[in-house]
Amino acid sequence: MKSLFAAVMLLPLAVVSVAQSASDLVILSKGTEIKLRMAQTLTSKTASIGERIELQVADDVVVAGALLVPKNTRVLGTVQEGRASEGDRKNPHKIVMQVDYIRLGDRRILVRGTYSDKGKIDRGAVVASTIAFGLTGLVVAMESRTGEIKEGTEIKATVAEDVALLPLATPANPRQTPAATPAAH
Repeated sequence: MKSLFAAVMLLPLAVVSVAQSASDLVILSKGTEIKLRMAQTLTSKTASIGERIELQVADDVVVAGALLVPKNTRVLGTVQEGRASEGDRKNPHKIVMQVDYIRLGDRRILVRGTYSDKGKIDRGAVVASTIAFGLTGLVVAMESRTGEIKEGTEIKATVAEDVALLPLATPANPRQTPAATPAAH
């Protein structure tokens, strides 16, 4: 009976706490640009369509003086163009990746952005192969290019929909640490 009484007495405090938190929410607006950084290198030789890829937020995302998404927060994306499957030996020459969402604690913030690289032709190799092997060397050299997106490459993405977030820190309380910090998965 005591625990029921205690729960009933504490309920108004919980409601006040939730209401106070709701008023502290800051909107991360649709279309807000966020700078990301590749956390791995992708190549058209090794990345398969549908493969999950890792990125990170490159700079703190601050709205109205409130830190909403800290630098280095995990971001996930998907390979859109690359090898058709793990066993595919054909080199597609082009790699295209799409950014899907920012992982902030147990929340997913949908973001949109793409990046691609169609590979570069090594002109020296083309000339040398053509001189050494004629037309066959030219074809082989042209087929040898590989699309690559290097680790650390910066990519821009935009927020896909309005999201209400509790600030992780504000100018009045810069050392504030939330109960749910971004998970490092």
